[in-house]
Amino acid sequence: MAKVHGFLAALFLFATVPLLAQQPAQPVRLELPFNVEETTAEVIALPDSSLLVYHKTGNIWNTKASFHFSKYDHQLEKVWSHTAGLEPGQEYIRHFSEAPYMYLIFGDEDGQQYTFARIHQTTGNISLQHYKLQDISAVYEYGVLQGNHFLIAHNSKDQKPVLLHLDARKGTSKMLPSVYGDESSFSDMLVDPAQGRVDVVLTESNGRISRLQVKSFDAAGELINNHFIHQQDNRSLLNAEITPGDSAQKLLLGVYGSRDLRYTRGFFARPLATQAANDQFYNMLQLKNFLRYMKPRREERTRRREKARLQAGKASGLRYRLLLHDLISTPDGYVLAGEIYYPQYKENTIPWNISSALTSSRVHEGYKRTHAVALGFDKNGVLLWDNAFPLKDVVSPELTHTIEVNQVPGGPLVMAYPKEDKIHYQLMHQDQFDKQEHKLEILTYDKKEKVLETSYPGIIRWYGGNFAAFGYQRIKTAGAQSRSVFYINKISFR
Repeated sequence: MAKVHGFLAALFLFATVPLLAQQPAQPVRLELPFNVEETTAEVIALPDSSLLVYHKTGNIWNTKASFHFSKYDHQLEKVWSHTAGLEPGQEYIRHFSEAPYMYLIFGDEDGQQYTFARIHQTTGNISLQHYKLQDISAVYEYGVLQGNHFLIAHNSKDQKPVLLHLDARKGTSKMLPSVYGDESSFSDMLVDPAQGRVDVVLTESNGRISRLQVKSFDAAGELINNHFIHQQDNRSLLNAEITPGDSAQKLLLGVYGSRDLRYTRGFFARPLATQAANDQFYNMLQLKNFLRYMKPRREERTRRREKARLQAGKASGLRYRLLLHDLISTPDGYVLAGEIYYPQYKENTIPWNISSALTSSRVHEGYKRTHAVALGFDKNGVLLWDNAFPLKDVVSPELTHTIEVNQVPGGPLVMAYPKEDKIHYQLMHQDQFDKQEHKLEILTYDKKEKVLETSYPGIIRWYGGNFAAFGYQRIKTAGAQSRSVFYINKISFR
């Protein structure tokens, strides 16, 4: 649609216009007239280079709501739009794509009623399936194989992680054998349609040592095989991601620890179906750029001190917690990315009796990031390169991913995150560390417009070297009233 100037632009339901050339480029922008106080929205990348935009509009009492689903092509032109009859109290949880459908999960406030929306990606036709699942809460991983659903959630009674299978044709559910001990958790779930199976990586621990277990299920939820991967040479395998392919080709790429299982000591690569002698371990000091988030003098002191500790037979002095991302497949092999974080607290001083004497307690504020890392492996699990992205003032209230990672075809790896009306990003040309901080301002329709406020900014990996940046903005144009919109900007890296 052609660009519309001034006040008339705010009257259109949406508009897409070319943006000024810039590196990285922002070739097109979409504005939707969503009010942040009445509308919640999600932007989801589809496999055909398009976007699915879901939004819910309702009142503050949550007694009335409408649910809308729209598809936009790679130029952000609308393809189709449909609505669905969900209950007002239901909220979006997670999604998964299995051609030709996109599946979205919605849950209600009591955590027992779940609705699965199946949307045909080409036509937009929607069908709904309802389940009452009293045994689970807090779904945090989701996959679909041959129309059947696999959910990782918490047991509603003891809050332990569980794996649930839903047979979409029969409308039945069953718990799958997975976690056993109190210290066990899920590390990864990979739907592998080419092999007709779902691989689940489990971390099992007794508090002193940790091992991994890989269970494979078919579409009906039947166990195909089971692999136990034990620790070697006092290295406890903490978490791992699994590669696609048949069992003979699969790799586990992850992190290991030593005496204190809370902290990562390094990274490992291991073939799934061979003996432990083929394991490859890489500690922090072996990595070229892992410590480059520090200033040079601090990094030098840290390396010298850590090397002396290890030579003296002492435990590692490095204390890093690491949140892994899903693997990215490349022509050379795989990229494993992760975010290094630590819990952040603040002192809360309160009077504890009538005399107003004060006492202090620590209040958890969230999880602060120090940096993000990426490691490139070949298809045999040999480390090819590593790099780091220093992060400043990046905090999340929950332990969830804060950055997006995308491999530009034939180009660099890109790490990016939104902050207010800017995108902070890093280009990784394998192990060439870039100490410069890069920021990209989100462009509006006209360079004369002023962004008064940005709320709930987000960014997702899209297709090729493209990202989709989105959020709510209040924008002022000279000589006109301000407009409130939900924006989507295409961000193109080369």
